[in-house]
Amino acid sequence: MTTCENESGFTLIEVIVVLAVLGVLLGTAMPLASAVIEGDRRQEVRGELAAIGVALDTYYFEHASFPASLTANDFLGVHLQAGVGGTSTTDPFAAGAGYRYTVNNATNVATVYSLGENGVDDGVGAEEYLVNVDAASPGWRRTWMRLHLAVEVLANHIEAGGSVSGSWPSVRAAIGLGATYDFDGWGTTLQWTDTSFTLSSAGPDRTFGTADDITL
Repeated sequence: MTTCENESGFTLIEVIVVLAVLGVLLGTAMPLASAVIEGDRRQEVRGELAAIGVALDTYYFEHASFPASLTANDFLGVHLQAGVGGTSTTDPFAAGAGYRYTVNNATNVATVYSLGENGVDDGVGAEEYLVNVDAASPGWRRTWMRLHLAVEVLANHIEAGGSVSGSWPSVRAAIGLGATYDFDGWGTTLQWTDTSFTLSSAGPDRTFGTADDITL
């Protein structure tokens, strides 16, 4: 007596069907994976630009100027943390290059931007991911802080019978303040008028006699 056994295995048609299904799955998965990667990059860029903006603000508050570059020794690692792998200033869309950094000296505004998804520098006016830091904001904070402290010390000095005649640097030294108090938050020497007992800052435009002057 003889028996027949069916041999197990895949037919050519079954293999073709499986390959076709795999092709469809891969074709669907690749765009999804690419979209996830791009989404992660966008989120990373937004977070890093926000952190850079805060760091530039605090740097200007301290120095009355913007750093020479985002990787300057007195900026990166001091006001801005380098991040994991030191990539906090590296643009994820720029193939390992850094974020673009420019300072408009006319308006005193610093701008940092990413190349974006197309990886091309289209110019600061055309890029989507950017942060602007206006020196006016940290400058005002620093100026008001210095003016208020200086006026308070001046009042005590005058009450004690001290002299307040002369230029601000000489008066400042006489009342015991350090040389940093010669300047306002934008790096301009403060102006003291001993006839009216007023201390003035030239304001963001660094020019005395204009509408943005600050006087106490």
